[in-house]
Amino acid sequence: MSHPELPPGPRAPAAWQTVAWTVRPAAFLRRVHGRFGDPVTVRTYWMDEPMVLFSNPEAVREMFRLDPEVAPAGQSWEFLRPFAGPNSILVLDGEEHLRERRLIQTPFHGERMQALRSTVAELARRELQMWSGRVTTLERMRHLTLEIILRVVFGARGEREVAALREAVHDTLQSVRSMPRMLAMSLIQRDLGPHSPWGRFRLAVERFDALLLDVVARRRAEPGGDSMLAVLLDQRDDDGNPPTDRHLRDQLVALLAAGHDTSAAALAWAFERLARHPAVHARLREDDPAYLEALVKEVLRVRPALTIAPRRLREPVRIAGRSLPAGVHVAACLWLALRREDLWLEAAAFRPERWLEGAPPNPTSWIPFGGGVRRCAGAPFAEMEMREVLRAAADMKIRPVRLEPEQARRSALVVVPERGGEVLVG
Repeated sequence: MSHPELPPGPRAPAAWQTVAWTVRPAAFLRRVHGRFGDPVTVRTYWMDEPMVLFSNPEAVREMFRLDPEVAPAGQSWEFLRPFAGPNSILVLDGEEHLRERRLIQTPFHGERMQALRSTVAELARRELQMWSGRVTTLERMRHLTLEIILRVVFGARGEREVAALREAVHDTLQSVRSMPRMLAMSLIQRDLGPHSPWGRFRLAVERFDALLLDVVARRRAEPGGDSMLAVLLDQRDDDGNPPTDRHLRDQLVALLAAGHDTSAAALAWAFERLARHPAVHARLREDDPAYLEALVKEVLRVRPALTIAPRRLREPVRIAGRSLPAGVHVAACLWLALRREDLWLEAAAFRPERWLEGAPPNPTSWIPFGGGVRRCAGAPFAEMEMREVLRAAADMKIRPVRLEPEQARRSALVVVPERGGEVLVG
């Protein structure tokens, strides 16, 4: 469909723009923003219509305030439904989304978070104690964040249960980490046998579901504990009914999808940055909680794991004085908003102290978790997890494998260091 009234953008075919955004997401976004300004229209294969990117704070605020009936976000992530499930907060909109959001946020508050913090800290210390020599931090952080989810979120008990779930999650996520493969499977969804892409994906999800539903059944039979699953099991809907097993399954998968690869990417970037900024690492050793908080915020600013927070327009709207037609996608471009030179002094520089000096930034310019009613429900847990891992890393001796910073590349929905955040330990 042609949309001549859209803001300008590259004329290259959608295939080229998809490859450019996948292989070099940061460079692609800088290039289109530098050439066409803000907003800019891009076309990719993972969106069926053009997408208009905004990074100006006022425009971002307007976009986040759009009525979900007019600009639903779930439709922009529809390709995740085969894995996420029909009850997932990731693909729902409107009142259904808000209801799931209220339920899934329950474990992320107050004393429950404090109870989970000590477990996260212990798992982080155990992981980092094993590091020696050349370490690919993305790989190790994927292992750690999965271990945290299995024990803290799923409430997995015993090494046998943890190992079985770990293997099943790994096999399933390998199928969804390739954006082209996931898009192709979601569009075709043809099972041509167990060795076809969709067949392998379906079998991996079925195996994962069987193990996860078995965990849910055992937790129902043996209630108790302080895991997030234990909290979710105590929930009741408006009619007083407990959640079904399939409903719980979709909630847990949402927590997995939102909290595994994204947290691993953010932590890999944190190590990549620390290795190249010894003065920052030295100050981390002073055990100043305010500086630790500033470090977390600066990592998420300068290297956000996600690039966009999209919505699909059901009706025409006006954003930042521009009329946009129904059918197109609009997105707050997190990567650009967090690195705009007119919003951040020395925007490209890694300076945690910026958070301890002067006036706080515009809240709609620090948006690594998105915003509005779609802001990541697990953001408090993700920040706590980062604090505990970085606190555990304070006394480590790390340095970069190569002097030049790592470029960004895409792994499914997240942006990761090109070489996996390689560091030398010891």
